[in-house]
Amino acid sequence: MARPQGPLVLLADDERELTDEMAAYLARYGLRTVVANSYTAALTIIETQQLDAIILDQRLGPVDTLPHLPELRALTSAPILVVTGNREETDRVLGLELGADDFLVKPVSGRELVARLRARIRRPAGAPPAPRRDRWRLMPVERRLVRPDGSLLELTGAEFDLMAALAAMPGEVQTREALTQQVFRRNWRPGDRAVDNAVLHLRQKLAPELGERCIITIRQVGYVFIGFPTG
Repeated sequence: MARPQGPLVLLADDERELTDEMAAYLARYGLRTVVANSYTAALTIIETQQLDAIILDQRLGPVDTLPHLPELRALTSAPILVVTGNREETDRVLGLELGADDFLVKPVSGRELVARLRARIRRPAGAPPAPRRDRWRLMPVERRLVRPDGSLLELTGAEFDLMAALAAMPGEVQTREALTQQVFRRNWRPGDRAVDNAVLHLRQKLAPELGERCIITIRQVGYVFIGFPTG
């Protein structure tokens, strides 16, 4: 009788020696591994294999993987544990908001890695994901935002410009200064609440379909749009 296979874990890190060591250690605890040393390789594995967990380095070669978390989360429900050398709270909060399940700060011991993986893999799944929607369409020439069912989401001129600016860089922090220049065509000044008010109104209009956290506030910095649902 064939022995049951253990959980399959993706190790996505550009340090080959490190991934070899991690793979050997996890194997001692019955965890199978597949390795990706680039973001492109990691994306291919996520798209083609049934994974039970993902260990993802925040810096995968030249790629900062945090802005790509919504893309990865749309492809898999496997827990994503981000490994980072960055101790900034802002990055950890943003990563969790964008789809990471856990953060581990380097250096990470093998025992902690196994414990975190086991906790995430055995954790019962929550409510089933919402059904996939068809694509939202942002139409810059017509200045229209169209829902997946073909209906129009009514936006003011400022709200549309804000939506276009945020949607151009999903998953990335955009500062109040940059948004003020793009939306209102002027420089931001301390105490200027024009962008904050526009975000509030835009978020209220998007929330019924995309949720209250579709636009995330980064304190004292700006905002992040998590992206439209895909698929």
